[in-house]
Amino acid sequence: MEQEHKASGWTNFFAVIGVIFVIIFLGGLFFPSEEQNTSQSVQDQVINQNINIQDKIKQSIVWIKYGVSGKDADGSYFEKGMTGSGVIVRNKSNELTVYTNRHVVNCQYDDIKCFQRISENIQVRTQDGKLHNVDRVYFSKSDIDLAILEMKDSNAASYPAAYYTNDFKIGDKVIAVGYPSYVENVVEFSIKEGKITNIKEVLSQSTGDSFRVLESDVYTYFGSSGGGLFDEQGNLIGINTWIAGTQTSIAIDFNSIQEQSFIYCNSNSYFFDGACYNYCDREQVLGSDGVCYDICDNYYCKSKVPQVNNPQCSDSTYILGTDDYCHAACTINSYCNQGFICYKNQCLSCSFGTYLFEDGTCRKYQ
Repeated sequence: MEQEHKASGWTNFFAVIGVIFVIIFLGGLFFPSEEQNTSQSVQDQVINQNINIQDKIKQSIVWIKYGVSGKDADGSYFEKGMTGSGVIVRNKSNELTVYTNRHVVNCQYDDIKCFQRISENIQVRTQDGKLHNVDRVYFSKSDIDLAILEMKDSNAASYPAAYYTNDFKIGDKVIAVGYPSYVENVVEFSIKEGKITNIKEVLSQSTGDSFRVLESDVYTYFGSSGGGLFDEQGNLIGINTWIAGTQTSIAIDFNSIQEQSFIYCNSNSYFFDGACYNYCDREQVLGSDGVCYDICDNYYCKSKVPQVNNPQCSDSTYILGTDDYCHAACTINSYCNQGFICYKNQCLSCSFGTYLFEDGTCRKYQ
């Protein structure tokens, strides 16, 4: 009986130990250790920090809308436009300054064939939803894909501006942001992360000026031209531009280009091939010398057909025809054949016994 009593005591002892281990195990599951709590707290801080940095970056990013009207080489009228992204880099003196790509705000640099420009309009949307009309546009004389936009705003100081840093190297993590097209007539704000894969010194083919570009793997399928490339702390390091191939994106280090190398054209003119040219009216023709010419006197062309050696033949408003005579231009690089009259860039004819009236109708002689 004594031996049974001893065995029963050991059984109770091991049972108690087992219960203690179970309690400790369950306590570890439901009550994490101080080390686990610290680790989770650090992770939460990192996540919150990343969210704060991304929100800081977003506040300096703008959406850009560009519209242009003009004429194609055949004289037909068009109205076209596109959108892109930009970065606020200054907010001083009641004026906002935005950096973007030239191809976002210049039809010459894009797929829009703007042979003759009549008007252009650029608007910038800030994160508060306000649309700002751009007052001035500066383009690089070196034909680099950069443009500077300026707009007056009494509340300019309230908009956060991105801070530039040149403290970056190959392998650094970077963040690309902007407004790529999502579907037709819809854009969305996107944030992509990656790292710098290469830094290059390149030359402008037109002037030989040097500047720097950053290659990265940050947004293979990300199409927000003019948006910013930022480091992990939210500092701006470049302006996103074209995609080279399928796995490499490019950002221009705008700090490697002097602002003195940019040219400004006033509101009545546009930038083309390194110079400023005046917009033409809709009823005018753009001459080969970049000057706008009135193609008709009053409401339709009444000019006589001059001889080939007439000085008027060298005028951009006249075209040498197949008959070796100089004809008054009606549309760009074209004229009206015999029996037709140019009326508001159209060649019209009236039947025998009628004449073309100034409203474009044919009327009988009184």
